[in-house]
Amino acid sequence: MLATPIDEPPDGNGWAFEIKWDGVRALAFLDEAGTRVASRRGEDTTPRYPELAEMAAAIGGRDAVLDGEVVAFDEEGHPSFQTLQLRMGLSRPETIRRRAQEVPVTYVAFDLLALDGESLLAEPYERRRELLAGLALESDHWRTPAHHLGGGEAFLAAARSQGLEGIVCKRLRSVYRPGARSRDWLKIRARLSQELVIGGYMPGEGGRRGRVGSLLFVNDTATP
Repeated sequence: MLATPIDEPPDGNGWAFEIKWDGVRALAFLDEAGTRVASRRGEDTTPRYPELAEMAAAIGGRDAVLDGEVVAFDEEGHPSFQTLQLRMGLSRPETIRRRAQEVPVTYVAFDLLALDGESLLAEPYERRRELLAGLALESDHWRTPAHHLGGGEAFLAAARSQGLEGIVCKRLRSVYRPGARSRDWLKIRARLSQELVIGGYMPGEGGRRGRVGSLLFVNDTATP
């Protein structure tokens, strides 16, 4: 299920608010056979993230399908897509093992799509979240962050103050619609940005030799 971009949090009490994690969307399939991780396009990425292998055992033999993101954290403890790129696209087992030690990842679960063989897609978000919390998925390599009821403006301000990517707003009564971009899920970017056109560059010198030294930007929204 995909979120619709908006600029301001919705009003009213029928919404929950979550952090927008700067990671890679992934489904996690947990059962007696172990843990399988799949990308948004359905690619099996399980071998790429060996630290997630024991997640199935963490729920005591139950079967579950989770929606979430694979996230890497920088030295300051912030989710960082740039850091995660060091783990993406790897295929050689020896490289994966080394990178797993250098750049560990965490699976952040934010939805529960099936439990013990029963589909939860038609259950409201509020109920799915309650069942997800009951799985107690908390460790160094997987977690279920809390969601916040109401107070969207304050939650967005807090995300901005911490330099986080943004927030996601989810209607409490919403069902899960696989593959659909819905207005029951809304996303807001917290980081400040501006559209610019690169007009030119100067090559780097000294320690920056062989790289870009400086860029000339043109404000694409400015009036001539």
